Amino acid sequence: MTIEDLSKKACEIRKKKGLSQYNIWKQGMNFGTVIAIESGKNVNLNNFLKYCEIVGIDVTLEEKE
Repeated sequence: MTIEDLSKKACEIRKKKGLSQYNIWKQGMNFGTVIAIESGKNVNLNNFLKYCEIVGIDVTLEEKE
């Protein structure tokens, strides 16, 4: 899975929850960062995790078998 795939999925979840990009911005995230995350461009891991926290997305790591 690529960062673009993760970003697309996060955006889909945001929309499913009825949240707008404005809602994310109101929670303290730079609007340009929101756009970058949702487009999968220049995504910083800390910003991505913050975005996920605001939207209410759990991020987990699993060991490959």
